[in-house]
Amino acid sequence: MGAIGRPGVRDALAEEARRQGLAAVRFDSASRFDLRCARAIARVARERGVRLLHAHDFKALFVALVAGLLARVPVVATFHGDTRATAAVRLYELVARILGNFTRGVAAVSRALERRLRLWVRIAPVAFVPNGLPQSAPISEVERRTARAKFGLRDTYCIALIGRLAPEKGHRVLFESARAMGATLLVAGDGPLRDELREAAQGLDVRFLGYLEDAREVFAAADVIAIPSLTEGLPLTALEALALGRCVIASAVGELPELLAGGAGVLVPPGNAAALSEALQSARDEAYRAEIEEKARARARRCGVAAMAGAYASLYGRALSGSISSR
Repeated sequence: MGAIGRPGVRDALAEEARRQGLAAVRFDSASRFDLRCARAIARVARERGVRLLHAHDFKALFVALVAGLLARVPVVATFHGDTRATAAVRLYELVARILGNFTRGVAAVSRALERRLRLWVRIAPVAFVPNGLPQSAPISEVERRTARAKFGLRDTYCIALIGRLAPEKGHRVLFESARAMGATLLVAGDGPLRDELREAAQGLDVRFLGYLEDAREVFAAADVIAIPSLTEGLPLTALEALALGRCVIASAVGELPELLAGGAGVLVPPGNAAALSEALQSARDEAYRAEIEEKARARARRCGVAAMAGAYASLYGRALSGSISSR
């Protein structure tokens, strides 16, 4: 696999790939339109006999398309959802949708995103490819007690939010909903809003944990996993929570309504702090959570990596054959 990163910045993805026994090549890139990086990728693709390039965000897509032209290999892209964080980001996201037409295939991680992409990507095939995770052992009671002791929670009602500290993740909505709740919030992740969110959390019992390569202890310690996102595709946090048998309360955005349907989680309107607060209050009841957690584990068994791998294999096959007939 190839990972594009800023010079001097640690690349957790490439490190994890190497730990998993995968060959990983890092390409330094200091700008969004980096032709030097594209040439480096094309050179490695030719040297190693790479037959297809797969890009996962706007910068990677632009670089991959140029590299694909130079190395004469097709490109496919995965779209994980728009953030619309700033005017510049909205422009990049718009350009990325247009660039999707120059690929041999586009994957969307939610059905809502698939529908939006089809409005812009008119040449390349667009397919819904849900994220998937390997099955994990559910959190045991011993593991839960150990994790809660580590975070000093005792009998405290604990809510965890695991994700990038960015506007679209809805941290402020959670903070507002928790104001009168007397709960402890575990916030795992890093991002551009780090300092602003610390300021916004004044007066709350919020533990900012930073970026964690493995958040299992946070999942174990929390009573509820909150996903108050304003926009989403199919967040891995939701899949991880279900696989571990945790109670999820999430915004009804992206693929989350389908994932949590049938009582596998609780859905609230995005940006509605009052509705989120009411749902979090209901989840204080252990019996209420236990019923949701049982359905969550059952749902997780249908969200494994096999379905995702099969969908990508089909997308790759069409790209390598040159077919663009499936839309």
